[in-house]
Amino acid sequence: MRALKKNFKKLIQEVLNLIINFFRPYGISDEMLTIPNKINKMGLKVQIIGLINTLLSLTFAFFLKISNILIEAKLILLGIIVFMLYRAQQLVRVSFYIFESSENKKFDLIFKDEACFRASQIICKTSDKVLKYDKKINCYKIAKNEEVINSIKYYLESLWKQKIQHKFDVIEILSIICMLVGAIITNTAIPQAIFIPLIIVFVIISFLSSAYIGLNREIYYKKNKECDDEQSLIINDLLRIPTIVKGDLDMRISKLQKTLNLSNQNVSKFHKKVNLSRFFVTIIEAFSQYGIIILYLLGIDWSSINLGTLTQITATLVIVETALKQISKFSTILINHDERLTTIKKEEENMAIIMKIYNNVTKEVSINKVVDNIVINPFSINYIEESENDKPFTLKSNNKIIIDKGNVAILYGPSGSGKSTFMKMLTERIKLEKTTDIPETSRYLFYDETLKFGNLSIFEELFCGDENPDLKKMQEILENLHLWCELKANCFDVWKWMKEKQFSYSLSNGQKQRLIISKILYWLDDEIDVLVLDECTSGLDDKVDSDSADAQRILEYIVKYANKDKKRIIIISTHQNIDEFKSRLADKVIFKNLVFSKNGDTNLIKEI
Repeated sequence: MRALKKNFKKLIQEVLNLIINFFRPYGISDEMLTIPNKINKMGLKVQIIGLINTLLSLTFAFFLKISNILIEAKLILLGIIVFMLYRAQQLVRVSFYIFESSENKKFDLIFKDEACFRASQIICKTSDKVLKYDKKINCYKIAKNEEVINSIKYYLESLWKQKIQHKFDVIEILSIICMLVGAIITNTAIPQAIFIPLIIVFVIISFLSSAYIGLNREIYYKKNKECDDEQSLIINDLLRIPTIVKGDLDMRISKLQKTLNLSNQNVSKFHKKVNLSRFFVTIIEAFSQYGIIILYLLGIDWSSINLGTLTQITATLVIVETALKQISKFSTILINHDERLTTIKKEEENMAIIMKIYNNVTKEVSINKVVDNIVINPFSINYIEESENDKPFTLKSNNKIIIDKGNVAILYGPSGSGKSTFMKMLTERIKLEKTTDIPETSRYLFYDETLKFGNLSIFEELFCGDENPDLKKMQEILENLHLWCELKANCFDVWKWMKEKQFSYSLSNGQKQRLIISKILYWLDDEIDVLVLDECTSGLDDKVDSDSADAQRILEYIVKYANKDKKRIIIISTHQNIDEFKSRLADKVIFKNLVFSKNGDTNLIKEI
C-alpha cells in the first residue's frame, strides 16, 4: 500500500513536471545551434499543415450537431448543406493527410541531412579536443569522437524540432481547450454534472498515462545512448580497422550483434510500457463513449425514441469522441515535448563543453595571434588517454620551460612518459588546468602517427582540392623527402597516379608518413609559427648508407625547410637516434632538449 502511494505521488509529480517544463526556457544560446533558414521554413510549413488538419477535425466535430439545430429551426436547405459538408470531411481530411504525410517525409529527410552537416561543422573543430573531468578517477579524459558527434546530432535534432514545434503545440493546446469548452457549452443531451466530470476524469487519466511514460523514458534514453555509442565505435572499427586474423571480424560482428540485441530489448521493454499505457487510455475512451449512450438512454422516455433521437445521440457522440481524442492528443503533445526536452537536458552538459571548445577554436582562428615564444610555468596535472598507458598518470614540470622563436625542441623519453600529452598541451589540442603563457592561437601545425588521408584521391588530399596547385613546389618537396623517386619507380606519371589512387593504396608506413609531411610543408606559410612533429619518421630507418630516405635526412630537411628564416618553433618527439642530424645543424640551430622520465605514476619533464 505504501509503495502504491509512493508511485502515485511520483506520477502526480511527473504530471506537474510535464506541464511546468512545457513553459520553461530550454537550450544553449549559440549562433552555431540556430536552425538553418531553409529547415525553419520547411518545418513551419509542415506544422501549419498539421494545425489546419487539427482545426478541420475540431470544426467538423460540431457540423452534425449544427445541421440538426438548423433543420429543427426549419432552415432545411442550410442544414442539408452543413450535413453535406460533414459527410465530405473524410475526403478533405484524407487529401490533407496525404499532402501532410508527403511534406513530413520530405522534411524529415532534409532535416536529418542538415543536422548531420551542422554536426560535421562542429566536430571538425572539436575532434579529439573534448576533454571531460572524470570525478570517479580524478582525471581528465578525452571523449571519443563517435560519442561527441552522437551528442551533437541528438542535441541538434531535438533542439531544432522543439524550436519549430513548440509554438504550434501551444496553438494546438489552445484550440483543444476551446474545443472542450465548446463541447461543454453545446452539450444538451447529457447532464452537465456527468459530462464535465467525465471530461475532467479523462484528462487526468491521459495525463497520468503520459507521466507513466515520462518516468520510464529516462532509463530508456540512457541505455539507448550507451548502445548507440557502442554501435558507432564497432561500426567505425569494421570500416577502418584492418582485419589481422579471422577472429577479429567474427569478434566485432558478435559484439555488434550483442549490442543490437541489448538495444532491441531496451526498445521493446520501453514501448511495451508505452503500448500498455495507451491501450489503457483507449479502453477508458471506449467505455466513456458507451457510457454516454447508456446515460443518454437512461435519461429519456423510451417510447419517444425516433430517428431524431438517434441523430442527436450520433451528433453528441461525434463531439465527445473528438473531445476525448483531442485530450489524448493534448497528453501526446506533452509527452513529445518532454521527450525532446529529456534529450536536450541529457546532452546539454556535453554540448556546453563542445560549444565552448568550438567557439574557442573559432576565436583562435579569427584572432590568429602570433607566437613569439612558448613559456610554460611549473605545473602538475592528472591525465588519462586511450593509449598504451590506458591508466591515469601525472605529468609534472618543476621548472619553467622557455622555447624561443627559431628553437628546435627535441623531446626524449620512453613510450608512455607523457611526450604526446605534452605536445597536445602546447598546441591546445587538449584543454587542461595548467598555468601557461601559450597564446590561444591557430598558428601551428601538428603531426602525429594517427594522421592519415581520407577516402578522396591522394592528389585531392595533398592539394586540398585546389584546381591549380603548384606542382613544381610539391615535386621539389617530394624529391627532398626521397619520395618522388620511389613513386616514379611504380608509375609513368606521378600526378596521374595520385589522381587515381587513395591513401590506403599499397604504400609503406614510411611513405604514408612522408606524404603527410609533404602536405604539411607545402601548406606551411607565414601564418604558421609552431610546427609540432610527434614520431613523424617512425616508419624509417635511423640511418642508411645509400642516398635514400632515413630519419636523420628527413628531419634535417624538415628543419631546414621549415625554419630557414628562424621564424618558427619546431618541436620534435622521436625514439630514434638523431645525434648525427643534430650535430650537422649545431652551428645553425639552437636545440632545446627536454627529457621525460618515469617515476611510478609520475612523469617528470626536465630541460638538459
